[in-house]
Amino acid sequence: MCGISGLIGKDKYFPTKKRINECINLMKRRGPDNQSFKKIEKKMSYLLCSSRLSIIDLNERSNQPLEDENGVLVFNGEIYNYLEIKNELKKKGIKFKTNSDTEVLLKFLDYEGEENLFKLDGMWAFAYFSKRRDKLILSRDKFGEKPLFYYHNIKKGILFFGSNINYIKKLSDKKIDINQDKILNFLRNNFRGVFFNNTTFHKDIYFVNPGTNLIINKNLVIQKKRYWVKSKYNPTTKNFKFASKKLKTNVKNEFLKSFRSDTKVAFLLSGGIDSSVILSISKNMKNKKKFYSIKTKSKKYDESENINTLIKKFKLTHEYITLDKNSNFNMLDAFINETGFPLMSSTYLAFGNLCKKIKKDKFKVLISGNGGDEIFSGYYAHHMSYLVSIEKNKDFNLKYKEWHDNTKPFIRNPVLKNFMEYKKITKGKFPTQYEKDDYSKFFKKNSKIKKLENKIYSKDKFINNLDKDLFEDSIPAQLHSIDNISMYYSIESRAPFLSKNLFDFRNTLKKNFLIRNGIAKFILRDAFKKEIPLKIINNKEKTGFYLPLDETLNFRSKKIQNLILNNSVTKKYLKRDVIKNKINDETLSHQDEKFLFALLNISLFLKHYKR
Repeated sequence: MCGISGLIGKDKYFPTKKRINECINLMKRRGPDNQSFKKIEKKMSYLLCSSRLSIIDLNERSNQPLEDENGVLVFNGEIYNYLEIKNELKKKGIKFKTNSDTEVLLKFLDYEGEENLFKLDGMWAFAYFSKRRDKLILSRDKFGEKPLFYYHNIKKGILFFGSNINYIKKLSDKKIDINQDKILNFLRNNFRGVFFNNTTFHKDIYFVNPGTNLIINKNLVIQKKRYWVKSKYNPTTKNFKFASKKLKTNVKNEFLKSFRSDTKVAFLLSGGIDSSVILSISKNMKNKKKFYSIKTKSKKYDESENINTLIKKFKLTHEYITLDKNSNFNMLDAFINETGFPLMSSTYLAFGNLCKKIKKDKFKVLISGNGGDEIFSGYYAHHMSYLVSIEKNKDFNLKYKEWHDNTKPFIRNPVLKNFMEYKKITKGKFPTQYEKDDYSKFFKKNSKIKKLENKIYSKDKFINNLDKDLFEDSIPAQLHSIDNISMYYSIESRAPFLSKNLFDFRNTLKKNFLIRNGIAKFILRDAFKKEIPLKIINNKEKTGFYLPLDETLNFRSKKIQNLILNNSVTKKYLKRDVIKNKINDETLSHQDEKFLFALLNISLFLKHYKR
């Protein structure tokens, strides 16, 4: 895991050595163990900068930029199947000088090419200069776990890239305006209004799309190529027992590769199915490990009973972390200033407290269960879209009754408790936009906001909902905040559920393998029912990793109220009286909390980045 940055461009626009060093100094949080850069002079000049967090092959021989006779690489991430890929390359006569996954990636690009990146399991953002082709390749992993941004000015003849927007701003020495449309979409649609396209909160700075390579030639022409074509939903696996057994094998194989590390490993433990599955597979790891959980005061989100069951059964080294909400405001302010990006939820302040403690305990790797809900259907909204997708089936009334009896009693959102209301709100719209109207009351009538594009991922409404969360809404928002925070504390966060092989396997399963008897993630529960306490396997409530706003911040303080009510966006686009009343309302809805936290983030963002 590292930070990367650099450029390709005309030499007259090349940054001074002072600016390069200032950029590398900014990058130390992402990679405190080594910082270096390399300049390559051809028709265009190239700069590749790296800051290393040593995890695989801790020897300095694996520091970056890593170079051989064919190319130069700076790489942020981990290639989970690097040992398997290395063995394949060795059979072809390719020799290695290190034990790192970085060198495996370098040799793979030298001899297999960027078009074959679909063969790699893992997470990455990298820049690779091909000496033979005189081209720069920027690439991002399939699910977008690792961030990669770029700024392209074809008229001036230069392109900058980086793991962090501030690296680009430092190297370019350019004042970049804020993106007002992105701000308004975030406030109007919450996290769902951020990752539907590759624009950012800064004008002219873009994400490299997940699963995509940017190939930049010596004339600065960019060719965008997807190296991963997602499999389509095709439910050919019809024997449930066979599917459950195969899923267990697949999950174990994928997860064990993702646990590889030459350092000790930390795990998040929530008490739900996903983190319990990860725990059950980690029990035979040789690495020193420790488990961490958030301790909440809210009865709605308290999973300590399940967590304590797991601690006792598996005899875990474990620690609960409590929040210090007095320091969380400064933490939030620092995150936004450091990354140039808002946090997507107040939950990530809890995650920040976890990472702060994990860093203090000298862990470099953190494993989480992100992606399990989106691949195997874990949210109450997924259950609603499942019912919509089978409404014309003969057994619909039975499936509805199973949902009514087993899941509905735990649902708090009124729309998700009412099948007809959900259908009405989402008909012809996004399947995930059932909350949208909750935010409209805060906007003035003349506020013009660009509509989001309604992308269709599958003709099946249920699978479409899962994939929309996986590739556009929920997961991109989670991954971006998680990466920003974990790397702020020099910790690599991994999400083993985000696996191409697991996604492909899911696409072969009948829908009623995922939801059965009114219970979500049914096949995953069945696959691990002998590994995990039945109390957790049979728990039908989706608690979720969330903390109420009042538990994370002194939200009603004058300092925060002034920030929220007196920034330029609030004054121009929002109803200040409605916002003020909501701040002082002690019975805020979940949606109101989400809006107010988003507005606080935008207020801090404007403080740091509005010129």
